[in-house]
Amino acid sequence: MSRTPLTFHQVCATYGITMRALRHYEALEIVTSRCEGSTRIYDARQQVRLELLLKARRFRIRLEEARQIIELYDEKGPEAQARRWYRTVAQQRCVIRDEVARLQEVDREMARIVDGERVF
Repeated sequence: MSRTPLTFHQVCATYGITMRALRHYEALEIVTSRCEGSTRIYDARQQVRLELLLKARRFRIRLEEARQIIELYDEKGPEAQARRWYRTVAQQRCVIRDEVARLQEVDREMARIVDGERVF
């Protein structure tokens, strides 16, 4: 995988995250940068870690859980990381499906109100 190293501001722009969020992820040591003068640089490895983190957050996986999954790559290898990722995504999918069902019920109730069937 050939990726161009990115600066702090380029990472924020490329991945659509705030500077505060990137600093937070660095403070948690989920991603790290190297310095070239006063410029922070994020290499391909850090970009991949950030992409996995952002996908996990989009799936509403807790930040700590995402951090643990990301760290598994170095601790136990890519296969262990992939197994944990699959298991976590499968569990979170069940949670999301339950939430979707609840939201659909709320939507049906709201539709009844809008359609004049119910007021309260």
